[in-house]
Amino acid sequence: MYDNLYLHGFEDSEAGSADSYTSRPSDSDVSLEEEREVQAQVQSQSPSQSQGPGQSRQEREQQATIQLERAKTKPVAFAVRTNVSYCGALDEDVPVPATAISFDAKDFLHIKEKFNNDWWIGRLVKEGCEIGFIPSPLKLENIRLQQEQKRGRVQGKQKQKVTEHIPPYDVVPSMRPVVLVGPSLKGYEVTDMMQKALFDFLKHRFDGRISITRVTADISLAKRSVLNNPSKRAIIERSNTRSSLAEVQSEIERIFELARSLQLVVLDADTINHPAQLLKTSLAPIIVHVKVSSPKVLQRLVKSRGKSQSKHLNVQLVAADKLAQCPPEMFDIILDENQLEDACEHLAEYLEAYWKATHTSMATPLNPLLGRNLGPTNLTPYPTTISGLQQSQRMRQSNHTGDHSTPNERRNLMTSDENYHNERAHKGRNRMSSASQHSREQQDPYQDYQDPYQDAYKPHRNRSSPGSYSHDSRHRL
Repeated sequence: MYDNLYLHGFEDSEAGSADSYTSRPSDSDVSLEEEREVQAQVQSQSPSQSQGPGQSRQEREQQATIQLERAKTKPVAFAVRTNVSYCGALDEDVPVPATAISFDAKDFLHIKEKFNNDWWIGRLVKEGCEIGFIPSPLKLENIRLQQEQKRGRVQGKQKQKVTEHIPPYDVVPSMRPVVLVGPSLKGYEVTDMMQKALFDFLKHRFDGRISITRVTADISLAKRSVLNNPSKRAIIERSNTRSSLAEVQSEIERIFELARSLQLVVLDADTINHPAQLLKTSLAPIIVHVKVSSPKVLQRLVKSRGKSQSKHLNVQLVAADKLAQCPPEMFDIILDENQLEDACEHLAEYLEAYWKATHTSMATPLNPLLGRNLGPTNLTPYPTTISGLQQSQRMRQSNHTGDHSTPNERRNLMTSDENYHNERAHKGRNRMSSASQHSREQQDPYQDYQDPYQDAYKPHRNRSSPGSYSHDSRHRL
């Protein structure tokens, strides 16, 4: 039932109208069958298809150049991750010479609109890459068939090995969601505390450019093979899982919708503790490993949280060891710094580079859905960034002392993600400033997050034993 979702509203719309695309992420396979089904519709609707036989090549190129230029100011319709490589320099069929986008497998592409049945208009998600023509799944399939025919003629009647066909593109969120894992299991104080420190930093550092949202559903169930297979769906539904597939699908769609605004999307996902959990989903997340390199340091951190945490020491050490055994390529970024400020700056540098890769030099128009998904203070596309954690804390403290509004008024003026984080840590507002003042004096990772909250800190997931989570309400933006 999900085979036709990758271009829902996109193929059926007039060429150039990327706004009508609605992300439906449960399927990431670009369907060639749908490409063929919509050919007749698109030919009647697309201005680039109405080229008469009398048009010269120069006229067609001029028309394609105009459409390419107009697409620069249009929002991103959807994004794909490539499963194949393509060299545009070798393709002589491109509508405008020297404008084909080359890419390797596992690259990411932003698609603006459909030009015709063989070509899309978009760009490679990489800093400095401009808009151009991208081969459609149908064209890539034709290229593959031609290559197989050539190989068949060369090999003659030799028996060829049958290989499983892989779709050329997987549909992914327009902005890859950021997911933190480690140093151990979520739901325990040490992991929750260290991740919250990073969430608080990102909220202020990328103010106006970021959406931090809580995800309580088990999104590891959102595997493409499960969501597209009715029999597997039935098995999952009958099994004893903490989230129904309907809830999981709803969360995945919400994440795709948030990503359409081209804001940074950060997920505080309760159930994700290992990168392999999201490997076969359509989210293509940026996996951040918050790492405590020394098991002895992690052991000391857990014990410092009291008996309620120490009695689950072994399960936390095992989880940290499983993450340490993962090959580095399973993570997009590893934060193994000993100081909070260093880890924050490392993560900020990576996300700044990703922001530049996803936003062209020409200002990308804000998606009309942005105002519906985000709070009013998040509508500024290019805010002034805060240089460091200490400065952000001074600003927060000065605003707190100079604001004479009531607590309810201040809460109503905050965006939903700010309400969410303040509710989670209302007992620990001074923790970030304390961490900044003493970070240079401490050698253990985030050690300065310990003493002030020995008795006051309350983990937001309220896990009292391994595997148990609280089912508090979801915080949506």
